[in-house]
Amino acid sequence: MAKPQLRESAVEISPTRTLAEFIAAFSYKDIPPEVLSHIKFCFIDSLGCALFGSTLPWGKIITSFTKELGKGKGALIWGDGAEVPSTSAPLANGTFIHSFEMDDLHRVGVIHPGSEAIPAADALVRYLSNVDGKRLLTAVVAGYEVGCRVGMTGGAAQLRRGFHPSATSGTFAAGAAAAKMLRLNPLKTVHALGIAGTQAAGLMAAQHASMVKRMHPGRSAQAGVYGALLAAKGFTGIEDVLEAPYGGFCSTFIDKPDLSHLTDRLGERFETLNVGFKPYPCCGSNHTSIDALKKILHEHPEVNADNVDKIRIRTTRATKLHVGWPYEPKSMTTAQMNLLFCVAILLHDREFFVDQVTNKSIRRTDILATTKKIEVIEDPEFEALGDEGRHGVDLEVQLRDGKSYREKVLHAKGSDKHPMTREEVLKKFRLLASRVLSRPRVEKLESTLLNLEKLDDARQIGKLLTA
Repeated sequence: MAKPQLRESAVEISPTRTLAEFIAAFSYKDIPPEVLSHIKFCFIDSLGCALFGSTLPWGKIITSFTKELGKGKGALIWGDGAEVPSTSAPLANGTFIHSFEMDDLHRVGVIHPGSEAIPAADALVRYLSNVDGKRLLTAVVAGYEVGCRVGMTGGAAQLRRGFHPSATSGTFAAGAAAAKMLRLNPLKTVHALGIAGTQAAGLMAAQHASMVKRMHPGRSAQAGVYGALLAAKGFTGIEDVLEAPYGGFCSTFIDKPDLSHLTDRLGERFETLNVGFKPYPCCGSNHTSIDALKKILHEHPEVNADNVDKIRIRTTRATKLHVGWPYEPKSMTTAQMNLLFCVAILLHDREFFVDQVTNKSIRRTDILATTKKIEVIEDPEFEALGDEGRHGVDLEVQLRDGKSYREKVLHAKGSDKHPMTREEVLKKFRLLASRVLSRPRVEKLESTLLNLEKLDDARQIGKLLTA
């Protein structure tokens, strides 16, 4: 892949500028076949999540609010079909994708790139009016690559400091995708990243009892579109936004950033392939425990909520801080982010999907009682594995009769280490999309996304997402 030089500026090449060169030079022909296949499933998974998200209370509020921001040529609000400016639509659409904790996840980068890159790219489809499927795919892959790499510099470290990586690192996924859609040159791409990155914000306290966590990726997607459109007009951003020693993204958000992740084998090793899909509607840090308990319940059907005396979950400090706190039924966000709730309701219902998380279920007295039996313990064994073992758990179920069962899970079902099958991803998509669209429309959308590179006019996607 050709890498044009930044002749517009005499500033020394840096990681930010190397990424900008990559974005500007990246083309459809540079996408390996396996990456092309995977990114189409990222579209499928993300848009299924978005359609379901549009039906939820916070999705409806964001839809109404986004319409109030004004009408104009730009992009469609998915599910609703209203056209709003390109700077407004990503707020709604990114929020939809992240609305029920089911969107795709880069395990090491701790980022949900689909909820940032896809809405940002889509926001410019109607704005440009001549976008085909290949152009859209190229922009989204660029967004995934850049966003995931930024996340890899220290996503778990951000969590420990109380930041939400999809709200911070996610701005770069969106900025890269939007810059590629506009076909900005390398220097303007630098500024697009520099404008998007300085808007990074998102506090993890939002996970405890609020709707606002759902909105974090929507704001990231919006920040990326702002960055690209402003840069296109000549507005300037932070030229060394990632590596600046004072006030740069990495030095500010991350204790010990590893900048090598930003450019190591860039264009050769695709982090898009390490983006996994979620089979359960909850924080990714809970999935290994769900997998462990599911296996115990399958192998030992006699285990049930009535005869369980204690459940101990040994895991990393990051996971304990992120999801292992005492459960209180404050909101559905609280429940989905809380490890104790997720394990408790699985024990009672023996399944975990969208119908297990409702305003009624999160307040069930039997579930509340069971959460008191669950203990989350920081374990040096998993801590020693670094970010690779961040989600690792050793779950022990102790019964009243003295019997106990243990299951150790290092990587969750759906992650890059233990991927969902294509049919499993499609089944999830159909279940979610059918909450909004008719069966023929769901089938048409699925077929369109599976053949996205053949699409002559990418505006058709927005139309198919309208009920």
